[in-house]
Amino acid sequence: MIHRFLSILFSMSVMMIAGNRLLCAQSPQFSIFDSFEKPANPGEGTVIVHQSESLRQLVGTRIDSENIDVVNGKTYLITQGYRVQVYSGNNSRTSRGEATEKQVKIKELYPDIETYVTYKAPFWILHVGDYRSFEEASHMHRNLRAAFPQDKNEIKIIEDDIRLLLN
Repeated sequence: MIHRFLSILFSMSVMMIAGNRLLCAQSPQFSIFDSFEKPANPGEGTVIVHQSESLRQLVGTRIDSENIDVVNGKTYLITQGYRVQVYSGNNSRTSRGEATEKQVKIKELYPDIETYVTYKAPFWILHVGDYRSFEEASHMHRNLRAAFPQDKNEIKIIEDDIRLLLN
């Protein structure tokens, strides 16, 4: 009985989300509150939302914060996640070149994956990707270890601030 109730509830929520997306695509001024306040069909109840107009205006708008970064017209959310560290060297004469060289090789294999060469004294470090979960980073970790078997002991997953594309 509970299983049937949960499956019906899940089906209804999927239909509401799909209907909401369809209505949002047709009308840019449509909000979630409009779908709640629509006239009820026979046998259905009516939802009335009491709130200030200022709150209604905030729904669906992006708020500037210190965790938002805009680079080249793209907006990113800065949050905690995982990256794969491919290189770390502290030789001031060669480490930057080695990190950049590996970055180029990785970009040839994975052109859509972001790579980051950074300097944190005294180390030049190459990080790959922006992953929300350890499992996502683990997949890239395995791929990079297979692509660079000579460096497999150096390649590891680290926690870091990541950038997630918002628009």
